Amino acid sequence: MTAALPTALTDPTGHVPLAVSVVGVVLLVIIAVVALLGLTGYLAARRRDESQRAATDERIRAANSALAAAHAADEGWDPVVMRAAALDAARTLGIAAPSAVGLSLVSVDDQPGVTDDRATFVVADGERTHEIVLGRGDDGRWLPV
Repeated sequence: MTAALPTALTDPTGHVPLAVSVVGVVLLVIIAVVALLGLTGYLAARRRDESQRAATDERIRAANSALAAAHAADEGWDPVVMRAAALDAARTLGIAAPSAVGLSLVSVDDQPGVTDDRATFVVADGERTHEIVLGRGDDGRWLPV
């Protein structure tokens, strides 16, 4: 003789509700594990982004100091002209739309003469970042290397 389930555990059709069945419990556990993994991944990505931001900020400060020293010694290191050249290079290479660009100078390499000078910019286009290295031509103009 089989014992009938108490009526409190069955719905009007006589079936056990999903929340009480074994399948329901397993599904709830799987959903909870996936949610926990998603939350952990989100927090880890934020922590990584914050640590990278500090390193990038330090690179920018160092580049700005080097740029100031180079600009004092050589008129070709005009930050406005360099920024315009970097934006032109980003557009030419198809990296960024002009309206959605974050541009940061991160490295300055001021060599004797003109043609060996290098400047590195980080271009942020949405969530992607790219590095663009500019060098100076014989005429002193900044061009992508």
